[in-house]
Amino acid sequence: MASTLLSPGVEIQERDLTIGSIETVEVNVGAIAGAFSKGPVLKPVRIANESQLIEQFGEPSDGNAETWWTAASFLQYGGVLDVVRVATSGQLTASDDNVTSPYTLSIPTDDVYEAVYASASSNPFRWAARNPGSESNAIKVAIIDKGADVTLSLDGALSTPTVGTQVQNTAGTKSGFIYQWDSVNNKVSLITSDTWDLTDVVENGVTDLNITAKSDWYDGQVAYGGVSWASIAPRPGTSPYVAERGGANDEMHVIVFDSTGVITGTPNTLLEKFTYLSKANDAKTQSGAVNYYPTVIQDRSQFVYWGSHENDAYDVSGNALITSGANFGGTGNAGNPSTTTFDLFSSDSAERSYTFVKGAESLGATSGEIMTGLTEFADVETLDVDYILMGPGDAGSKSNTQAIAAKVLSIASGRKDAVGFISPFRGDVVGVTSSATQTQNVVDFYTNLQATSFGVFDNGWKYIYDRFADKYRYVPLNGDVAGLCAAVTANGTPWFSPAGLNRGAIRGAVKLAYSPTKSERDTLYQRRINPVTSLPGQGIVLFGDKTALASPSAFDRINVRRLFNVIEKTIGNAAKGVLFELNDEFTRSNFKNVVEPFLRGIQAERGITDFLVVCDESNNTGAIIDANEFKADFYIKPARSINFITLTFIATRTGVSFEEVIPRR
Repeated sequence: MASTLLSPGVEIQERDLTIGSIETVEVNVGAIAGAFSKGPVLKPVRIANESQLIEQFGEPSDGNAETWWTAASFLQYGGVLDVVRVATSGQLTASDDNVTSPYTLSIPTDDVYEAVYASASSNPFRWAARNPGSESNAIKVAIIDKGADVTLSLDGALSTPTVGTQVQNTAGTKSGFIYQWDSVNNKVSLITSDTWDLTDVVENGVTDLNITAKSDWYDGQVAYGGVSWASIAPRPGTSPYVAERGGANDEMHVIVFDSTGVITGTPNTLLEKFTYLSKANDAKTQSGAVNYYPTVIQDRSQFVYWGSHENDAYDVSGNALITSGANFGGTGNAGNPSTTTFDLFSSDSAERSYTFVKGAESLGATSGEIMTGLTEFADVETLDVDYILMGPGDAGSKSNTQAIAAKVLSIASGRKDAVGFISPFRGDVVGVTSSATQTQNVVDFYTNLQATSFGVFDNGWKYIYDRFADKYRYVPLNGDVAGLCAAVTANGTPWFSPAGLNRGAIRGAVKLAYSPTKSERDTLYQRRINPVTSLPGQGIVLFGDKTALASPSAFDRINVRRLFNVIEKTIGNAAKGVLFELNDEFTRSNFKNVVEPFLRGIQAERGITDFLVVCDESNNTGAIIDANEFKADFYIKPARSINFITLTFIATRTGVSFEEVIPRR
């Protein structure tokens, strides 16, 4: 860079040689879509082990055991797994028991809620679960607002104990409106800020009875399971936002809890709470965040959706302190949230809680529903995955299973950084007594599937013990084959073959539905199908490492495909540091200085035998530079796995020199 000095002097310049860095990308993430008993729908959740799988998506059952155990099989090899619960037609969303029959509420995703229910003026529910399924029937919602200040115990019953009736003491200076009448204990709750003496109570001008005791109404309110509201949060009242605008008593608390213990293991466990929410539709917190209660619940709750609320949203500009008129919506409610005219609260003024009912799951996913779930893995920029598991496919249809397999291969090939793992149709191998028929069935299944290096085919299903159901089941092997790839990656060598006696042992298998003979393995391997076989005394082993590529190539082996996936993803990330830099000799040299040590490291780990990086004026021509482009070419000689061994043993006569019998080459 030329000096900018115009007269003798010293100019300080900086040149950053740290631009660009490289870290090996080995995320080691699998992906599977299927039906589960609980969890979010069409939203990938990263699972690290079987315990998390149970916690997030429930235990296996007859309806989804094959999918569940495919996922569990993968996890036992050391990788993590992105799980998508698919939306099925039989899923029902639990909601408050005010929903009328017939019950058809289904809210599988946030998108459906936003499109159908978020802005609806009259929903079929007041509260609904975030995730469909029967587990959400354990949810209860409890809410409370300011309520009454004082509860009076009387020596008899009022003549007309109607909510909204005005009462006062004999002094005529302390008055309020009846909030709640307890006919058993002769108690009346008053909305008032006055201090009451133990004197006569006047109702509409008539002295009826004496006050025997008084207490704070809020202190006696139970939130759930004997837990008082006062222990959760102080009494709600008037928010600063509403007070500044002449309103009052807009605040409320909302809690969500596990009433039965199905979710947490302990009944009456608090799941989440939202305090000091406002009923004002334009309310803000002191920090400027939205504080209107439906919006807060909608944006922050992990367990519930908000449904119907008051028809007349509270307009703070036209409301002052509580009077006999309407307040916070509804008509004639005297600011009383327990009345039926205020839709926010139930008629059960004692606890103001909502019990969830009629949530149900459906574990019978169609091929279309599974393929919709698989689509969640298609976007490279939003989700980083290495292995896409087909799962069991469709047990009732070979053609549907092939369609699911084709979808997996299409997504993997489209991403160009992941490999799809495919198993044959269940009915092709399970329960088929002839191995010759099994061989032909498997060959037929794969015949018309896409030829791609981003796919791996196996030959069958394994027999496992399901400890949850105390019985044995058949499970597809694609979770295991992908898991073997995850295992070599976890060991830091993703370019090693996952097959063979050293690294290819299948875990958790009692037996195979189809264990091909040597001649049958020959048939399968010639058709790009990797045999999993039972070797006497050596266990059940993956005995092939081909990709689904049909033509001979370096990329027709899993280890090479995985090697290039790691190299391409890693160097691709490093190349982002070059974006918007100048395409000159310095930038090109700096880029080579970043990537070449990385490739030498892989070479030292036996992943490649040699490489060459070309990034200079030969491929960054004037035309390339003028087009704002940057070119780098990588010539790589991948290490090859041994698939075929020839051992020749030669007997010679005594006294013959070996030089005499060794052929000259």
